[in-house]
Amino acid sequence: MSICTEIFVYEIAAENVEAFLSIKNKLVAEAKTLPGLVASATFQSKARPNLFMDRMKWENEAAAKAGNELFRTLPTSANFMSMMVGPPKVSGQFDLIAGE
Repeated sequence: MSICTEIFVYEIAAENVEAFLSIKNKLVAEAKTLPGLVASATFQSKARPNLFMDRMKWENEAAAKAGNELFRTLPTSANFMSMMVGPPKVSGQFDLIAGE
């Protein structure tokens, strides 16, 4: 199996953006402990500062599935999830076909 990349798009309530930015590095550090996580990156929209996208790279699809379940148990995860306007939109799993 090859690397599995997942894309998540979510909105943080406008009044929570500053608080979210203050915990994001801690959340990323916690996420790096998840088995099978190869890399992750968070992007913030220039046009809509409360819109974010996370790109998660996993060793394979099984690691992605298990990692998503374990993500909810991370110490900072509940706080992060409470800042969202609604559930994240999962854009799906992608295979790298060129570049990088």
